[in-house]
Parts: sequence; C-alpha cells; structure tokens
Amino acid sequence: MNEMIPKIKPSAPLSLKKNVINKIKMERKEMKKVTLKKLSAVAAIFIALMMLPVVFSTNSEAKAAMRLLGESIDKSDNLKTMVIKFLMLTTPNENFISIREDGSMTEHTFTVSFDNPNKWRLEKSGRTAMFDGVNSYMWGNVNTHTIKVMSNEHYVFLEDFEQFLEPQKILRNEQQLAKNDGSEITMTETKNQIMLTVTSKAKGDFTNDYSKNSSIVESDNKRIYTFDKETKLLQALTIQIFYNNKYHTVLETTSILYDVPIDMNKLVERPEGEWMSIDKGPSKNAALTGVTSKEAAKLIFTALANKNIKPVKEALTYYDEKTIKEYYGLELLEIGDSFKSGLYPGEFVPYKIKFANGKTYKGNLALRNDNQNKIWVVDGGF
Repeated sequence: MNEMIPKIKPSAPLSLKKNVINKIKMERKEMKKVTLKKLSAVAAIFIALMMLPVVFSTNSEAKAAMRLLGESIDKSDNLKTMVIKFLMLTTPNENFISIREDGSMTEHTFTVSFDNPNKWRLEKSGRTAMFDGVNSYMWGNVNTHTIKVMSNEHYVFLEDFEQFLEPQKILRNEQQLAKNDGSEITMTETKNQIMLTVTSKAKGDFTNDYSKNSSIVESDNKRIYTFDKETKLLQALTIQIFYNNKYHTVLETTSILYDVPIDMNKLVERPEGEWMSIDKGPSKNAALTGVTSKEAAKLIFTALANKNIKPVKEALTYYDEKTIKEYYGLELLEIGDSFKSGLYPGEFVPYKIKFANGKTYKGNLALRNDNQNKIWVVDGGF
C-alpha cells in the first residue's frame, strides 16, 4: 500500500504555509522518517539544515564557520546548474522525506537549473517530482497505488528539499541564526578539506514518544559537511540519527556537481494523461467538523466497513480509489484515545482492524484539521 500522499510545505517548524496537502506521512511505528531541512545548491548548503540555531564550541570556530559561510555565498551567486546524487535509507515508493529501517540505501538525483524561474527534478526509481517553471508535478514510476498530482505552487512536492533553490537566502539566514539553542558546531581541517559537524538534540513534545526519531528535527542527530578548501563548495554530506544506542547513517551524498550541462527537455518531461490538482484542498464536510479526531476516525472506519466513503470522502481526499478499496469491508476491533507527539500538528488515533480477507493490522491513524475548512483529513497511518 504505497499510496502517494501529497504534502503541505512548512514555513516554520510548528506551522504550515498552506493548508492544502499533507505534510508528513505517518505509518507504522517501525517507520522512521527523516526530514531533510534546508538542503542548498552551494557550499554549506546543508548547514541550514532544519534552520536550527547553533552554538559553536569556541569563539574562533564561530568566526571561522561564519567566514566560510560568507565565502560560500559569494561563490554561489553565479551558479547556473547543479546535480546532486545521494543515497537515503528508504524504499523507492516512499515520500521523499521518509526513511525506513527495513528499507535500503536508495539512490536519488536532484537536478536544478537556476533559470528565472528555477526548474528542477527530484527522482528515485519509484517516484518523481518536477517543476517546469509554471506547475509542479509528482507521480509514481512503477506499478504502485499512486496517482498523478499537480499544483501551481513551486515547492510543494519538493517538501523540505525546497531550500536547494534559494542557497543564498538560506546561508544568510543561518548566519543570523547562529545562537545558542543546544546545538553545537565543530570545525576540523585537512590539507584539502574543511569539515563541519553539527550535533543537535531532538525537538518536540515527547510525553508520548511515538514521533521520536521520525524526522531529523525530532531526533538526536548529527550532520557532517565536507567542503573543498580551495573552492569552498560542498563536496559531501552525511546525516545520522541516534537510536539503539548508536548513530545510524540515513543519508549520504555520492556526488555534487555544479554548472554541468542539462538537457532541459528531459528535465521537464512528464507522463501524459489527466492530473489531479491538489490546490483546492478538501471540501467542506459537516460530519468531519466540530468533532474529536477519535470521533472522526470512527466515522472513517465505519464508512470503509460499509464500502461507502461518500459520507467521509473529504477525509480521504489524497488517497486513490484502489488504495481505499483495499479497506472496504474491514471490521474495527479497537480504537483508542488520541494523542500528540513530537512536532506533528495533528493527532494520532490508535486502532486495530481486521481486513475483509481476515488479516489484522494495528496502527495509529494520523489526522489533522488545520485546513481552511477545519475538517479532519487522514494524513497517514493506513
């Protein structure tokens, strides 16, 4: 059930810029998602990762790092193109920010043409997102339960990779945000390289730890950046999160190339056929408004059990018909009290169901109602 769930692009850790599409796909507890915050096209592009303020080990390191960032900004001003290849612990069909402990290091390619407007393409073997200068598109590349979706918003399918596109702004913001927030930067140098290591503690409310380690910002994490000493351009990045008593690598670059030729026709190529626009968001639904998330979950499961989602179809706006029908005829065995965890803006509702084929499944339904019509929408958990 690798459904494609569009996302809302965050403008700040605890708020959303646009309540149109889902931000995070929350599935099983075993699923670990890593949010790649503030990747950028130039030297130190990943320093702005998560936009977390930092405290340097020493004053001299602070000055050296800020000088490096300033030099990196200067170097980035005239870049024309960029191609970054990286490996991420995930599966081919997952959303771009998601990782799985039971996945593998899957290759991704991010290609950017710094035209006006920018054009870009982010792809892995099972999924592609693209912006052609006018609209954004996302689709599945294999025979999975996906739908072709589009938006007139530039960044929406890039998720947190959007910061690739505004490196100068990111670096300047990072310079301003270098304050004490419990994070630490250390610098080391070799003959040809400069390494910056940023170590941060998990952010969020973990009274219930369900979301712990579900993203970089919600994990104890370490980001290791390697720069070319002469050009000041980024050569490599490694991201690690801490669980099971040690750091685990969840992302590492394999190459970062600047100002290379790009086939513009291939960059914006996309499948033919109909595309579903996600800009309107879910329609009004009185049954899903003014109720608790637990009550909304009961309504949704009841509709699926009755094989008639018409009463709650707005809650399943971002699920394709094939995926929904897999839940037809289910039996709701248990439903628990909702809870919040980490930085997630919605709520989780524990449940246990029996499918029509007799199989049982236990999980947490992710629901949020921060859209313009204030209705509960399924944000993951199937």
